[in-house]
Amino acid sequence: MGRHSGKNAVVKSGSDVIDGLVSFDIEEGIGDTDLTAAGDTWEDHDTTQKNWSLSMQFRLDHDGTANQTLRAGDVITFSGYTEGDAVGKTYLSGSASVLSHKISTSHDGETVREYSCKGKGALSEATVSA
Repeated sequence: MGRHSGKNAVVKSGSDVIDGLVSFDIEEGIGDTDLTAAGDTWEDHDTTQKNWSLSMQFRLDHDGTANQTLRAGDVITFSGYTEGDAVGKTYLSGSASVLSHKISTSHDGETVREYSCKGKGALSEATVSA
């Protein structure tokens, strides 16, 4: 796969495109537990459950229903397409809880909505089919 920009990026909640996308970030992680005991020379740990988080930023759009309705506490069915949602493009998807919702504005800039989400279960990668 060649390099690409996010120019054609798309974010969906269920089947609804959330318009005004500026950016989205997904981070996968794994928990860990400390196994170090008194007298050990080096720390030790073991890994536990996998996790993922999502942050999204959109231009505020009072005409865009999906852009206006997400709030903290909602659970969304997220799909994120870094190259667009055309056939053959890969995307990431999963269920996520919206943990925070923020609106930012300035006297000389755009007003944006920002969301911080935590994955509920697995983050999947798939290819758009016909």
